[in-house]
Amino acid sequence: MSVSEEKKFVMKHVFENAESMELDKKYYGPEEKHFGVPWKIYIMKDERYHCFYLECLKSKGTTPWKIAFEVNSKILKKNSQWLKHSLTREYSRTFRSDHFNYFNNRARKKYMIDGKLAVELEVKIKEISGIEIPKTRKFDDDVAKKFSDVVLMVGDQQFHVFKMYLSMHSTYFESLFSGNFAESEKSIIELKDIDPRDFQNFLELIHGDLVLEDSTVVRILKLADYFDAKSAIGRCERFLLENSNKSTNEKSNLAIQYKLENLMVEKVLKC
Repeated sequence: MSVSEEKKFVMKHVFENAESMELDKKYYGPEEKHFGVPWKIYIMKDERYHCFYLECLKSKGTTPWKIAFEVNSKILKKNSQWLKHSLTREYSRTFRSDHFNYFNNRARKKYMIDGKLAVELEVKIKEISGIEIPKTRKFDDDVAKKFSDVVLMVGDQQFHVFKMYLSMHSTYFESLFSGNFAESEKSIIELKDIDPRDFQNFLELIHGDLVLEDSTVVRILKLADYFDAKSAIGRCERFLLENSNKSTNEKSNLAIQYKLENLMVEKVLKC
């Protein structure tokens, strides 16, 4: 997975007064929000271990949701080395917290530095469903309006965009803005039969902001194909090749439907 297509974040915290922690009591770090979801690290000591946890503070709600992720964690030792551990987890409405690293109480002196414990973890999100991720780029704010030269009307939403940039990424828009169509001289152009959410995702993708996932890649690929946006199609194909959890049959059908040659070759080699 390329850096631009990863959903990942890093959390760090130093727990003070670690030597005086009580048994079976949770000691929390500050709340942090990543990809629209609040998280906290906490530590809890029992009779045998100091355990470090990652808690998702997303409310249970009534709608099912899921976050599948990988955690690479490190606990700092006195000798400046790290106790490292990696694992994968899947959080949901009914499972929102689990430990990601620990050490035996008898070894605590190796980790206590002036009575403190330092922990760092990198979280790589593999899949999110049932959770709406905030827009990474707005196409209707003052900045977008200032630097745009056309407004695309999709459903009831306005997208203030730059003609040249869209033309560079899509032959559809290159033709639309070239003067061969009546719309080319309009300041507001309506795009019919397109879902505004899909168009938002498409724009974020070609601007390098969007992180692809299994729940959105097919709809974005369909739109990229419609707009003949080669770079967007290529990123969708790379995601399907390297990071998607879709079945082999699903990938094969997409490869055939959208003529994804690299994906076709990869499926053939695996047969």
